[in-house]
Amino acid sequence: MTVHLQRQLSVALENQPGRLAAISRLLADGGIYIEAVCVIDNVEQGVVRLMTDDPVAARTILEGASCHVVEAEVLTLELTDQLGKLAMISEALAAASINIEYAYATVDHAGARTRLIVKTSRPRQAQEVLAALNDR
Repeated sequence: MTVHLQRQLSVALENQPGRLAAISRLLADGGIYIEAVCVIDNVEQGVVRLMTDDPVAARTILEGASCHVVEAEVLTLELTDQLGKLAMISEALAAASINIEYAYATVDHAGARTRLIVKTSRPRQAQEVLAALNDR
């Protein structure tokens, strides 16, 4: 498992058809690859969380289109999916009193490589805790 600190962009959008399409098109036209996406909705607005290949350029493009963008430091864990892996990760963070604020991932099938994005209360300490799991 490898653990990296990266910048994630969150964009607040009206909860209406076509808003995700609009920002996706802006980024594509700007040559920005979306590496991970999470969409959350509520009655008033939606939030799109994005991991891109160039968060600085992506933010510039989105803000240029009058989007409200918030950056956050998140952990990206590149790992092989296996039974109990999420339990091990979350137990290690809990033992260090680090809260998981949210996480998102997907995996094609058991045993495949995956990337887990985790927002924690203390990302740099979380990175150290999770890196230490590799030493066991």
